Amino acid sequence: MKKRNSIVAAAVAILALVSVVPAASQSAYDRDVVVQVMRTNVQTLGQVRGALNRGDFFAAAEGFWKFADGMNRIQKFTPPKGSKTEWDRILGQFVDAALRGAGSAGERDAAKGLKIVEELQALNKEGHSLFR
Repeated sequence: MKKRNSIVAAAVAILALVSVVPAASQSAYDRDVVVQVMRTNVQTLGQVRGALNRGDFFAAAEGFWKFADGMNRIQKFTPPKGSKTEWDRILGQFVDAALRGAGSAGERDAAKGLKIVEELQALNKEGHSLFR
């Protein structure tokens, strides 16, 4: 059990460092990748919520990690609509919240994790209103 929590904590720490380092180069917007990440997020959202409600904190941590990884991958893109500054802010906050979600899973705190899921949904809604 301690080994699993250590692995999750190490992964969270590594992604936290990666997410705060500004992208060295911006990439052209890849609609297919963005759509794939967003669809994965929709599927993962239900899985994370269910895992938290069941007390399956390892599955919840994996889901939160999937959120962070996907949004971190698309943050390098320049959106075709809206400002890059807002894109970076929203996706950065999303990654940060997802990492905190993984931490809540490591703490075995379902209530905290579910509040973070709500925060992720609010950021998703804000992003869609600006970029979709």
